Amino acid sequence: MARRFTAVTAALCACLLILAGCGSGGEKTARPGGDLVFARAADATTLLPPTTTQNEDIWTLQQVYETLTLNKPDGSGVEPGLATDWEESEDKMSWTFHLREGVKFHSGKTLDADDVVFSLNYARDQEDENNLWAAEFDPIKDVKKVDDQTVRIDLKQPWGPLPSYMALFAASIYPDDFGGHDAEYMASHADGTGPFKVGKWNKGQSLELVKNPNYWEEGVPSLDSVAFNVVADDNTRRLQLQGGQADINQEPAPLSMSQLSRSQDINAQAFTSTKILYFNINNKEKGLDDPKLRRAMSYAVDRKSIVEVVYAGYAEPATSFISPGLAGHSDKVDSSQFDMEKAKQLVKESDHPDGIDITIQIPSGVADRELLAQIAQQAWQDIGLTVHVQKLDDATLTTNRTNGDFQVQVSYATSDVSDTSQMINFLAVTDDSGVRSGYADPDVEKWAEQAVAEEDQDRQKELYAKIQQKVAEDAPIVPIAYQRALYGMSRDVVGFEPYVLGTYGLKETKLKH
Repeated sequence: MARRFTAVTAALCACLLILAGCGSGGEKTARPGGDLVFARAADATTLLPPTTTQNEDIWTLQQVYETLTLNKPDGSGVEPGLATDWEESEDKMSWTFHLREGVKFHSGKTLDADDVVFSLNYARDQEDENNLWAAEFDPIKDVKKVDDQTVRIDLKQPWGPLPSYMALFAASIYPDDFGGHDAEYMASHADGTGPFKVGKWNKGQSLELVKNPNYWEEGVPSLDSVAFNVVADDNTRRLQLQGGQADINQEPAPLSMSQLSRSQDINAQAFTSTKILYFNINNKEKGLDDPKLRRAMSYAVDRKSIVEVVYAGYAEPATSFISPGLAGHSDKVDSSQFDMEKAKQLVKESDHPDGIDITIQIPSGVADRELLAQIAQQAWQDIGLTVHVQKLDDATLTTNRTNGDFQVQVSYATSDVSDTSQMINFLAVTDDSGVRSGYADPDVEKWAEQAVAEEDQDRQKELYAKIQQKVAEDAPIVPIAYQRALYGMSRDVVGFEPYVLGTYGLKETKLKH
């Protein structure tokens, strides 16, 4: 946390500066050092990237691990990471990556091609049931070492987005053979090349990152440490920020943003994002396996009112499951219509005209999710469903989603790569991966495969539009709103700016002290 002078100390310092003839003095300036404190709703659950879909894990691990390519802050593509450059073969069936020299893991090992081959093969291992992202790398046929500083990735089919997928956190690079350890060990002992190393982890309470003094990029990070403190309740996080116990409040309640902005010591900001809020529906549950009933649930949701009442204008009604922040978003698709009469008619036409009994699972202490669930509960009861709301901790919600142990969950997602195909794979080509909705449509899968191999961008957008239209008709999930990324920050925090894709880099962040 930034050091804050008491009134007495500040006054004493001012007097000493005057006596020394040093002008006005006493003002804080951003300079190296300092301990940043994050207050966020949930703890990390693992330190092994491919085994999680939880943003608290992802955003933490992206400070610790690195990938061959890195997402640009504006979401427009990728830039060099652990690879300095790369090229596609003439037949478009392979990509060659040239590694940055002199990079060291936190354990001291120097990065080489063996580490990359091991890491990418681990990321794409679909036989490992704990690997939740392996399907993302299905177009890869093989990963080969050319020499110590060069890796070639061979493909089953042309795959233009491959450099974008090399920035996916699940493609993080570890030491070969996990440095002699196993996956279970790595889940609690990270060994990356990133600007921060994992320090103490008091599970359920706080996870500390400490500066990597041997980071390959000179001059960063600035901070000595970052503490991610678990503060599940929205109101408590706000009070900690206002009271100086936290420097950053991650995801403050939208309705509290105006209150935070009135404080002269706090900077309340809404950043451009690909974030989409949605109801995740278990398509394998009896009743919810009927697309007519799912469409009825979608028609019954008044998204415009939700944006105004729940999100205080920091969002827009979601017309598709693909955010406008991604190039593949289709303006021709609109699944945001609010029509209660049509919703009631669809229930009557469904296989369950007398309705069904469902439970919405939400995270405890998150005000906007609770309010959103209450609005949906009333709306869905008005069309003949019996609806319950169940509050759970984030770890249980994640476990339930992974195991398919839910009917409806209030969820959100941000794109992890700049290519539209990743969100399509995560939210629509899901079956037993991604959000675990259980949705599996052969046309959607076929069009998704065709789109990633398509070089003509106009044709690719047409395929993406067809996918979005089909998903709107089947309603495997119910998109609600495109929300901006909200943060409350002490004005002592300098250089913190979340990327369009949702993550953030803390190596650029500084503290005034």
